[in-house]
Amino acid sequence: MIRQPRQKRSQQRFEAILDAAERLLMVQEPDAISIYTLAEEAEISPPSIYHFFSDAGQVFIALSERFLVNFVAGFDCPPSGPFTTWQELLQLRYREGLEYYNAHAPARRLLLGSGLSATIRGRDLENDRQLAQRTLEEMRSHFVMPEAPDMVERFTELLVISDALWALSVHRHGTITEAYEEQARRAREAYCRTFLPEYLPTRLPEDVVT
Repeated sequence: MIRQPRQKRSQQRFEAILDAAERLLMVQEPDAISIYTLAEEAEISPPSIYHFFSDAGQVFIALSERFLVNFVAGFDCPPSGPFTTWQELLQLRYREGLEYYNAHAPARRLLLGSGLSATIRGRDLENDRQLAQRTLEEMRSHFVMPEAPDMVERFTELLVISDALWALSVHRHGTITEAYEEQARRAREAYCRTFLPEYLPTRLPEDVVT
């Protein structure tokens, strides 16, 4: 189990361990990293790491949570470009995710890599639901969405479909290529069309009188 820090000094040490893990994952696969290599990189003693984590796998779980928090926080900022359709809005958001992964090797290795642990994958799937909820909220703020049950589940499944193709690209090429992203885009839009119409009316601002 991960022992969460409560005091400021402990929080700083906890974050320093995660920072060290992230630096090591820039050049190494998770299975090549141990508590002792983490301790050396963080310049702290192994017992200081064992105080929080039972093994290196627990460190990677905590680090993956930090990456996923960043993904969720991305919805606090507006989309990175203009859009007029739901297809364009989704593509902007998924493009932001792709660029994050391609710029952050540690995130690719932990969340899309072939060595992804079952525990991290399980946490990732749980967090996909948070991302799906934020995606649905954003879609509803811009478009008149159909009232359908289990819409959050549909958007969660959309993330899983995209992640599967991105993971295949990372496995084969070490990064998410444009060719694989194009296949992922087609798969996302095709799946969305099973529960969304091709055209969604744009939601008018509240101050517009109709």
